Amino acid sequence: MRLLLDSFFDEDDALRSNRATAGCLAGVAAAEHIDIVTVVGNLTGGGIHANWVLLRVGRVKWSAVGTLNGGEISYKVNREVVLMVDQPAIYDRLLSVFLHDCYILLHTRTA
Repeated sequence: MRLLLDSFFDEDDALRSNRATAGCLAGVAAAEHIDIVTVVGNLTGGGIHANWVLLRVGRVKWSAVGTLNGGEISYKVNREVVLMVDQPAIYDRLLSVFLHDCYILLHTRTA
């Protein structure tokens, strides 16, 4: 599993920050011997709101793209959406952007 989490709106000492999430996932990965890598950063300078999930099952490539966050308010109060498609070209392009962004963050250490 690979995650890229935004740092623009993060508060370093908040228990629910993306940095805290990355730390928690690192602990789970180590304890359970799961391959999880989380990168936290701010490539755009103004935050990222688009949420993506890329999933490959055999030869089928699924892309879910939207604004839906993982919190309860996103589901119950906000009108946030996610579109899921099984189009390889979309998956491949999003994967390319994701890998590029992670590479930039890991090699420039900007956050």
